[in-house]
Amino acid sequence: MLRHHVGVSAGITTSMYLGLEDFEDAGIRVAERGFRARDLIFAPGDPDGQLYFLLEGTVRLYKIYGDYKEATVAMLMDRGVFGELSLDEDSQQRCFAEAVTESQVAVVRKRVLVETIKRDPTLATKLLHSFSDRLRQSDGAIESLLSREVSVRLARLLLNLGERFGEGTGSGTVLKVRLTHQDLANMIVSTREAVSKVMSEFQRLGLIEVRNRRICLTPRLEEVKSLSPRTTQAAL
Repeated sequence: MLRHHVGVSAGITTSMYLGLEDFEDAGIRVAERGFRARDLIFAPGDPDGQLYFLLEGTVRLYKIYGDYKEATVAMLMDRGVFGELSLDEDSQQRCFAEAVTESQVAVVRKRVLVETIKRDPTLATKLLHSFSDRLRQSDGAIESLLSREVSVRLARLLLNLGERFGEGTGSGTVLKVRLTHQDLANMIVSTREAVSKVMSEFQRLGLIEVRNRRICLTPRLEEVKSLSPRTTQAAL
């Protein structure tokens, strides 16, 4: 029997979060779906009658604003809950969900979750932890936009990605997910050109390294995150 856990956060034990075994033990019917890279899982306006739990792969959530520009609001890898984070079935999806890589997703109807939670409060607690993990990432995305400076926004984003998708090495943290400069630009509402320029400066200053198309963050990147806009401009 395949056993996946979803919504795990660093420092929290896996048992606090929903896994396929929790659905099975509660008698909840789960539909598992596979998606290829670049497949659209749902779009704004689609019915919101179910929650999605990422089992394997990478999924990004994004919105379109202005002149058809994309803004990534969350990136999930091998874990996490997505869809509208409520148990109300009468709403609609408000963003796009796209598989970045081949992905496996568990889909659960909200009305089934509601009925089960009434009988099993433990399931409610685990669902709350999964919601909280997803909302923390949204808070991180918003925080990365608070500064007007692309360099500070980008540094905050990279550090946030390092916490979620990083693997420690002797010299820093390597991001396990491959991201293009356009992907990064979408996450901080900037342009590819601006991000490419800052990334080159980060490399020149030894704040990051690029190895086999993967980004490695050095401990010095933390310095940029806390700099004021004027100080940042002088440093770069």
